Amino acid sequence: MLWSPNCQLLYPFENQANDYSGNARHGTVSGSGVYATKPNGGRCLYFDGTGDYVATPSFGLSGTVVVFACWIRRAQHTVIQTYIGDAGQSVTLGYIFCYSDANANNLKWKYAHGTNYASATSDTYFNPPYNDAWLHLCVVCDYAGKNCYFYRNGLAIGSPVAMVGTPAFPSTARVKYIGGYGVNVYLLTYGYMANVQLWTLATMPPAGQMLANVNRLMLGMNPIW
Repeated sequence: MLWSPNCQLLYPFENQANDYSGNARHGTVSGSGVYATKPNGGRCLYFDGTGDYVATPSFGLSGTVVVFACWIRRAQHTVIQTYIGDAGQSVTLGYIFCYSDANANNLKWKYAHGTNYASATSDTYFNPPYNDAWLHLCVVCDYAGKNCYFYRNGLAIGSPVAMVGTPAFPSTARVKYIGGYGVNVYLLTYGYMANVQLWTLATMPPAGQMLANVNRLMLGMNPIW
């Protein structure tokens, strides 16, 4: 599998949580850790919403843009679900937190801006037929440009969502959790995840280039940032 210096984390979930980014940030699977097969024959990890998550080593990020991508299928919609989260949050320090609300079809990227917390939200992200189907999820958060971009199956969903205040870039070294959030690990994913990727960029590419690279991520190809 290909990687570049921009890739911070790459978990194909081929029977174990090995990191293929080149950074050796291999994950530790907690809970049942059931590996399953995707419809296209690829492998995935099933999270049953009770104690299932993957913990990474502690690490920080640099740059101005964060890209989070994965293949996902939600199996339960009645609980808050975290797709990637940090070991904690602060109103003044940056952190990673991508999740969806209970009994909702939204997707959110939460961030701090010095005095409070805020979220960039795509309200209809998991609307039918995407609420119980495999899809490629991608969020691009431009902290310098104060915009958050949502992509589903390689297509932009709506317009960029403006971020209020001065969003704090997640540079603090912390453990990241795939499928969970917080020191005690809660708000757990209930469903399937595969090919989880975390990238950082120095600057936000032009819209067309970003879209092309989201499609490359979806196809399992190395993007050209």
